[in-house]
Amino acid sequence: MSFTSFNAAPLRTREQVAREVHAVARRRGLTETATIIALMTISTEVGSADGSGNRQWWCPSNPTNDPDSDGFPHDSTSDDNRSSGYFQQQPGPNGEAWWGTASQRMTLDAAADMFLDRLSDDYVNARDAHTAGVFAQLVQGSAFPDRYREKWDEAHEVLARALDGQEPVPAQQQAGWAGDPVWLEDVLRPVLGDKLKTLAGWENSGVGDFGDIWGVMWHHTGNSRERPESIRAGRPDLQGPLANLHIAPDGTVTIVAVGVCNHSGRGSGFGLPANAANNRLIGVECAWPTIHPDGSYRADERWPDAQIISMRDVAAALTTRLGYGAERNIGHKEWAGSAQGKWDPGNLDMDWFRGEIAKAMRGEFSHPAPVEVSPAVAPHLPKPSNTRTDRELLEDIWEQLRGPLGNGWTQLGDKSLVDYVASLGQYVSILECRLAELSAARPAKPAKKAPAKKAPAKKTPAKKTPATRAATKQTTQTKAAAKKATPKKATPKKTTPKKAPAKKKAVARTTARRRALAS
Repeated sequence: MSFTSFNAAPLRTREQVAREVHAVARRRGLTETATIIALMTISTEVGSADGSGNRQWWCPSNPTNDPDSDGFPHDSTSDDNRSSGYFQQQPGPNGEAWWGTASQRMTLDAAADMFLDRLSDDYVNARDAHTAGVFAQLVQGSAFPDRYREKWDEAHEVLARALDGQEPVPAQQQAGWAGDPVWLEDVLRPVLGDKLKTLAGWENSGVGDFGDIWGVMWHHTGNSRERPESIRAGRPDLQGPLANLHIAPDGTVTIVAVGVCNHSGRGSGFGLPANAANNRLIGVECAWPTIHPDGSYRADERWPDAQIISMRDVAAALTTRLGYGAERNIGHKEWAGSAQGKWDPGNLDMDWFRGEIAKAMRGEFSHPAPVEVSPAVAPHLPKPSNTRTDRELLEDIWEQLRGPLGNGWTQLGDKSLVDYVASLGQYVSILECRLAELSAARPAKPAKKAPAKKAPAKKTPAKKTPATRAATKQTTQTKAAAKKATPKKATPKKTTPKKAPAKKKAVARTTARRRALAS
């Protein structure tokens, strides 16, 4: 929505708008859900803060592109295509009555009737912000379809006040608070209990005094390990304290300072003085994201549940004490994004966060005190099956690998398991290289010589006695006689006849014949 001007005050309060729209819905026989969808649409199309920073629903004319709309009661002007009125309905490019006449578009009763007439009959199935936003988009055909669901909580809150007959207190009579929030500990202790800590001297810390406190601004520190002490001390280029509160990843909340802190910087919007909002906003620094050893971080890192819960509860407590709604909580990126390029608090969706704050303010997260039960001796039972979800198991595996919050294990020198094993691998490689060097430098062992064979010692013959000599002589003679008595076997010698040459054989045969004849 592109407003070009605002009157000092809107034609109607949000509660008055809600009552009129609800009357139209009842007249058509529709349920309260239809009213909620219509109010979500109005809030998305024409919701904006007034000069005091209070959110209003405006009725803009469009004098440039739909001059007829300027002839009807309005409290603001815009130049958004040909759109006008609470629902930003428009005629066709040639004046076709896409959305009735200019009078119908600029009159809340008629505009609401046209919207509800085009609302799908199965709108009754809308049970949450998403589905209600889908039904609103089916009527509006917006280029930004996801924005309607963001106004689910606001629509419920406004309609509840309207139906209860509650009127908003005029801005000049609102409770609010002017001056330093000296009540920080008193307001937060009942909500946080032991999770609330204080830095010594917080009651006297600050760079100035607060004026009228508008609300709360949310930041991230840029490092999950940032301590409250560093928020108090500031930076070389910026005097501390840098925020009134510090919220750690484990949900611990520390009060740093009560006075004005240097945190908002250059920026504009929300009816706050441009570039000068430090004395109008309580600043909260949340320790996020995790910075890895190489200096990198993940922009999509999931916020710890404990931290988000403390952030939500702190926001609800502070906003309730100030007497405002959840919309008085803004991100630094919403204030200083265009001026400074800020993106904190990181990937936190501020519209979602404001919705959670609103739920906390309505008591939706409150739980009854647990009933004390006398302790009993539990029977020995087998361990239950693992009921953790896949996500919980993956988170457990991730923590085992990366260490608590991804910051490494203290017993491994703040390294992750993978990094520690990698460092061990480096030492093993160095050791292997050293062993190889030592092995190469060692001298070779000399070859062993085979031992020389020992010659067998000759035995000295024993001296023979006369009796021995006689016995030996007799034995020798006996053996000789036996040897002579044993006849020798004749061993015939084999003779191999030599082959005579062919001529010699013929002569021999002739000679043999002659001898035979002669005999």
